[in-house]
Amino acid sequence: MSKLILLIIPMSLLASPTSQLIPGGDGPVLLVQSIRVTGNEATKDFVILREMSTSVGDTLDLDKLEYDKNRIYSLGLFNKVDIDYSAKGSDADLTVRVHERWYVYPFPVLGFKYRDVKKFYYGAGIAHLNFRGRNERLVGEFAFGYDRWVQFSYQNPKLTGDDDIFFRISGSWSRLQNLNPDRGTYQQEAVGGVLTLGKRFGLYNLLTGSLGYETWKVSDLGIGRTVSADGKDAFPSVGLSYTFDSRDVKEYPMDGYLINVQATKIGFSSTSVNVLRYGYDARTFLPLGDGTSIAGRTYGQFASGGAVPPYRYTYFGHDERLRGYFDKIIEGENIVGGNLELRIPLLSPRYYEFPYSPIPEFSVWRYGLYAGVFADAGKTWFRSEGPDGRRWYSGFGGGLHLLLPYSIIIRTEYAVNRRGDGQLIVDFGASF
Repeated sequence: MSKLILLIIPMSLLASPTSQLIPGGDGPVLLVQSIRVTGNEATKDFVILREMSTSVGDTLDLDKLEYDKNRIYSLGLFNKVDIDYSAKGSDADLTVRVHERWYVYPFPVLGFKYRDVKKFYYGAGIAHLNFRGRNERLVGEFAFGYDRWVQFSYQNPKLTGDDDIFFRISGSWSRLQNLNPDRGTYQQEAVGGVLTLGKRFGLYNLLTGSLGYETWKVSDLGIGRTVSADGKDAFPSVGLSYTFDSRDVKEYPMDGYLINVQATKIGFSSTSVNVLRYGYDARTFLPLGDGTSIAGRTYGQFASGGAVPPYRYTYFGHDERLRGYFDKIIEGENIVGGNLELRIPLLSPRYYEFPYSPIPEFSVWRYGLYAGVFADAGKTWFRSEGPDGRRWYSGFGGGLHLLLPYSIIIRTEYAVNRRGDGQLIVDFGASF
């Protein structure tokens, strides 16, 4: 299925010339007396203020203000964010200035199954990324052709006024070909929905639980295509997830950490699907100075319990990819991998403004250019083989990462795998 990828970009700090406060220096100590938000014609103030580590009564810290700017920008709601302050005596008044984006998008759905031009699917969707000005997100889409589907989702990061309660509901119907053509192609029809509730603790911690239900039916009763003998699997699922996220800019991080651990019980029947899936994703981004950062990631997904149907296998070549084997489909019940990447600014992010733009939401453009040097490695395996039953795949290389307005990132990279084969890659979004 297609994915709507929402990318967010960092911004620059504008400090008031009325103060000589320098972090770690001998300037005056200022206390924040007020925080005012301007430019948010649609977005509610609380959406912005809840992303800030600076509060009224805190000592003013320019490093924290820079971090707060990036956190606000990472909402994906603004073209530009600035924070400045005015000082009077030992008091400081903060002003957060935002430039809002366009929030309602129609978008095309286009693709080729197995990257085969004869297996074309097409459709359209629409997304509202700031419904009611509360950072609520509504997305719906459909597709025809080789694969067909209809799906929708609604997400609210703050369901109540007093508590940071997260809520999401999604549903879908699809008629898809299987993910690995090496096993022969066959049609799968799936219907499902998931309800997720969670609670945010402070700026960085999110705990969520989910309830879901799915049915899967195949067109050909081949051995192993479903767990049930009649070719139709139907099962509930229950999941739990914890995320710690202190990244500065989510779509192209240069500083901070992301840690996610999760487990999902899929089915409870002794005659149908009955699997426990669990995994982790840990990422670190360490600044090296002069805008350069080194990024690392390790991740894994594992299965226990009953038989895992092919539509619940883990894959390289779909959501996860290994540069050097970018198009190769590698399947298994379990997957582990790691990435290492050096990000070097060639053109630091900057803004171009069009004061006479007929649409104000498109009058501020942000752009930049980075070089990246990377190494990827990973493997999959089935439980019957054991973790040492298959070899590792690995690749390394480098390329250019172009940052464009509205959080669009285009990567052009050249990778070499362990056999010495080269591969040119053009992809969207940061690698991780």
